Amino acid sequence: MRRHFRSGLALAGATMLLSACGDGGGQGVDGALGDVPLKDSKGVADVKTAPLAQPGTISVMFCTDRPDAEGRTVYGVTLRSFSAKDGKLVAERSTVTPSRFEPATGCPGDGPDVPTSLAFDKGLTMMAGLSKGSRAAVVDTSTGAEIAPPDPDAFDKDLETEQVVFHPVTNQLWYNSDVNGSGYKAPQYFRDPKAAAATAQLVPYEQLGEHVAKDRATAATVLAADGYDSPVSPSGVVATTNADGLGLARADRGAEGFLKEIESAALRKGNNDKPEHCDPAFWRDDTTLVCLQDSLTQVTFSPDYQRVTKTEELLPESDRATTDPTLSPDGKSLVFLSKNAGDQWVLYRADFASPGAQPVKIAALDLPIDGADDHRVSLIRWS
Repeated sequence: MRRHFRSGLALAGATMLLSACGDGGGQGVDGALGDVPLKDSKGVADVKTAPLAQPGTISVMFCTDRPDAEGRTVYGVTLRSFSAKDGKLVAERSTVTPSRFEPATGCPGDGPDVPTSLAFDKGLTMMAGLSKGSRAAVVDTSTGAEIAPPDPDAFDKDLETEQVVFHPVTNQLWYNSDVNGSGYKAPQYFRDPKAAAATAQLVPYEQLGEHVAKDRATAATVLAADGYDSPVSPSGVVATTNADGLGLARADRGAEGFLKEIESAALRKGNNDKPEHCDPAFWRDDTTLVCLQDSLTQVTFSPDYQRVTKTEELLPESDRATTDPTLSPDGKSLVFLSKNAGDQWVLYRADFASPGAQPVKIAALDLPIDGADDHRVSLIRWS
């Protein structure tokens, strides 16, 4: 199983970053945010104020790091939601992270492999991260201001947090606390992201299995807060990567851990039908797993997970790498990011009804105009 732990990164200072509205497909507008557009000003204002993550939209994150006036690193974050139907830009927000704040994921650096969707609340109005390298914090994606910051005059101690994520249903903020620095059997906390840290409820490590067994959303949250980037099936099967490649596990309520491996003949060494190079992306249902390894592969297991009954390539053979495959709300399609021949990021859709067919271009992604040379681009979710 992959575990990713964060090394604290102390950040300070702030800087102003400007970002352009644009969907890369000719639908965007010219000029930086804050500029008066030459035409269609109503449309521009609507994009700046319309809610992100509206139903039927696909949201993307752009992040860049750069020095502020004092030479310290800050992050410029732009969020854009595109229409899944025609690729038009629907909404956009741009902000600069506060001093000494590091987003949970999606930005340059050596951060953990946390699912980008869990770094934000349901409406993409709040972004999770670490302040001073060890304190769970939340910032407003419109203003960049920290929400419910601690009392600066209080005598307290940070929890040495390594991972922080949002619960995708309850919007609670979940984070671990490796107070002993062991990287093992760390407890977790959860709280209302708009409430003070003192309101957080403690979940001892020995009780995490109970939460993982509750439901799919809670399982994904607890796993991510503990450093696992592992999709969970509707019935609670966790797809992981380990030394032998793909692994399957279920919640374990025992005190020695909260996941128990499923002994599967389909994944046993020496099995010629064993899936190769499967980096699990998401489950379509209880037995169908989509894997990412440059391209996209769909693996179907028998109901008891002892056999692989079918393996399908979802994209035509090419030399294009793909990232961030994301399932549609109706389960019939997926979207992903890839660079085209012109080295531009493009948002594509592929349909499960026609595996191997040419994917459909939804939108080319123009990078924000904020003075940075490059950006890390991540697909957040299909709402």
